[in-house]
Amino acid sequence: MLRPKTRWRLVEADEQLSGNLAETLGIHPVVARILVSRGIDSPEKAERFLNVDLSQFYDPLLMDEMAPAVERIRFALEKGEKILVYGDYDADGVSSTGLMMGLFRGLEADVRYYIPNRFREGYGLNREALHHAREAGTDLIVTVDTGISALEEAEEARKLGLDLIITDHHEPPSALPEALAVINPKKPTCPYPFKGLAGVGVAFKLAHALLGRVPEEFLEVAALGTIADLVPLLDENRVIASLGLERMNRRRHLGLTALMDVAGIKGDVKSGHVGFFLGPRINATGRLDSADRAVRLLLTEDPIEAQSIAEELDRMNRERQKLVEAIYSEAEAQVRENPERHRRVIVVASEGWNIGVIGIVASRLVETYYRPAIVLGIEGETGMAKGSARSIEGFDIYRALTACADLLPHYGGHPMAAGMTLPADHLPELQERLTELAEQWLTEEDYVPLMRVDAELDLKDAGPELIAQLNRLEPCGYGNPTPCFRISGAGMSRMQVVGSDRNHLKLTLTRQGHSLDAVGFRMGDLARDIAPHSRPDCLGELTLNEWAGRRVPQLVIRDVAVEHVQVFDWRSNRIPEERLRAVACRPDAAMFAASPGGSGTAGARLSWDMEEMPDLTSFRRIVFADLPPSLDRFERVVRAASRVERLYFAYGDASLDPVFFHVPDRERFKLLYAILLRKKWVHPRLDLEGLHRRTGMSKRMIAFILKVFSELGFLERDGERWSVVEKPAKRSLEESRTYRDQLERERVWNRLVYSSYRDLCAYLSAITSLDIRMGGSDKHGFQGKNSRDSRLSATGNPV
Repeated sequence: MLRPKTRWRLVEADEQLSGNLAETLGIHPVVARILVSRGIDSPEKAERFLNVDLSQFYDPLLMDEMAPAVERIRFALEKGEKILVYGDYDADGVSSTGLMMGLFRGLEADVRYYIPNRFREGYGLNREALHHAREAGTDLIVTVDTGISALEEAEEARKLGLDLIITDHHEPPSALPEALAVINPKKPTCPYPFKGLAGVGVAFKLAHALLGRVPEEFLEVAALGTIADLVPLLDENRVIASLGLERMNRRRHLGLTALMDVAGIKGDVKSGHVGFFLGPRINATGRLDSADRAVRLLLTEDPIEAQSIAEELDRMNRERQKLVEAIYSEAEAQVRENPERHRRVIVVASEGWNIGVIGIVASRLVETYYRPAIVLGIEGETGMAKGSARSIEGFDIYRALTACADLLPHYGGHPMAAGMTLPADHLPELQERLTELAEQWLTEEDYVPLMRVDAELDLKDAGPELIAQLNRLEPCGYGNPTPCFRISGAGMSRMQVVGSDRNHLKLTLTRQGHSLDAVGFRMGDLARDIAPHSRPDCLGELTLNEWAGRRVPQLVIRDVAVEHVQVFDWRSNRIPEERLRAVACRPDAAMFAASPGGSGTAGARLSWDMEEMPDLTSFRRIVFADLPPSLDRFERVVRAASRVERLYFAYGDASLDPVFFHVPDRERFKLLYAILLRKKWVHPRLDLEGLHRRTGMSKRMIAFILKVFSELGFLERDGERWSVVEKPAKRSLEESRTYRDQLERERVWNRLVYSSYRDLCAYLSAITSLDIRMGGSDKHGFQGKNSRDSRLSATGNPV
């Protein structure tokens, strides 16, 4: 067996609805199933989902307080008032700022923008910035991606005579700031039909309302912030992302095109490119310094300036990556030093940690340990800790922080991510209380990542036609994940470790004449845990691999499991000693050898000659380092290891060749006995060479026959010689212990040494109830009776 690293859960989908959708729209049944499982269960919904266009945007005036905001902005435009766009320093905030600035510049407004410095001012509106705005003659402030919690700051703006329009998408608090307009679809009083917009999405809707038309010219920037902010790519977000990517691929936006070039993006830009290449570079400037460069990149109309800024953002992103690695190493060390403390919720902090990247570090910790994680930088002078949190499914971090609000002067965020500020000496109590909440809200199973399985996939369906239809589900991302498929029961015709560093796993899955390449990036170590002839279950995404002008279907592996007992045939003498030791020294492993020996720090070394059979039910791996004395002893061991998951046959057949010989037939016994009768006696050492020349038998075989004759009473010891008994009693060869032992040894060798892998598996299946299968062909192989065991479910850590 091979336990997967994640929990695989097949999503539910009404089969009748799926069939009707496939038939009505003429789409692949697998695609229809995916749509139904995601709530797109009617032809009308599916048409809207698969065929995105501008008509799918909602009326922006449906958003609460949109009308008075538009009226006030138009008044400012007519009177030539000074407008300030107040944004945020992440990719969503930068995109929102860039979009709003582009809008106002197009309307010839007297406008400038302001994004607070993460390190000096922190997140959101602040009093000092408001005072500076008033001193500069600002009449109207429009926030983007921020402001929903700024109760005190809104009151300060009112006192200063500043009109304030807040556009935001974060969770609104129970009391809202008093501003001229507060535009947020998540407000309880807002009737807008879609609540999941990013900050840039709300800004886009304000532009929509102000212009009286869909502002197509801002779709690229809106798509950038929407995808980078990890809002669900459904409904209106899907429209923004889909149409925005289309425009992005035309490469007419100078700033984004330059950024794509430095990021090395070739061909069509997809949501993954935005999330993993463009978004991090936009974020880098705000994480390390000021977000001003990123905004200027989105606004510039000079290709030379665009290229220069893009290169600078790329350089800063590399600096950010190095910084993340350094802080992550220190943070992870804290977890390893005290694992029990961080068993439920990880909270790590240190002076000097750059608060601009701690959110990324928190995400890395979640990826490594799959625990809610909070990473904080402590200011030595003030003793305050500023942190970022990332969570897992089932633990609403915003709700958890709200339960600890008395410890937190400032906090905010979403169910899966949040930020907070608190005195450093409150950290132990914060972790203690979050741990108590985790114990209430989470089960042990919740600490194993959950993988959504969209469908079971047959190899015959894994072709270009299905892939082309799956592409219509793009853009994929949060809320509309890339479809993930499970392929079960296929054999393997090939398993390789590939890549310049030999760290990628490549399998060729085969079944009923169909084949599919599957690649697991950075999964090369799994090759040691998968027997070459096993039948692995693979979970992954179906793509087209383009190589040397060819486009071939390929499964990108996300997880692997082997649900049956694996048989590792290491009888070739080519397995390195350290690899065998790594298996045998595990605490769940037992090694059977000719003689007992030290077991090292873990594992058990057992002798074939032990009188009593030990309890083997606790061992998951059994290693056979030497041959058993008999098949009966071997079968008793295998049957006793009823919960074994892997069997290793690690003795070398080549080393046995010189000592192996078949039991001679009766004619050979007769031939040698006839010679001995004429000699009357034999010297068992000195006469071997002569007997070898006369009979053609090996000296080892001759010595064996002489010993059998001695045990049967056909020879009598006479000093150093053996005399021949002329008229011995008739006896069967089977009465000789040596003869019987050699017959059994031959049975052992034929069954366990010289058998093929297939015959070995068939034998194991015949003598046990273990689930043993063979891959590499279209046959299912072998399976013992009652071999399914619920204790071996596909969850937990790889073993």
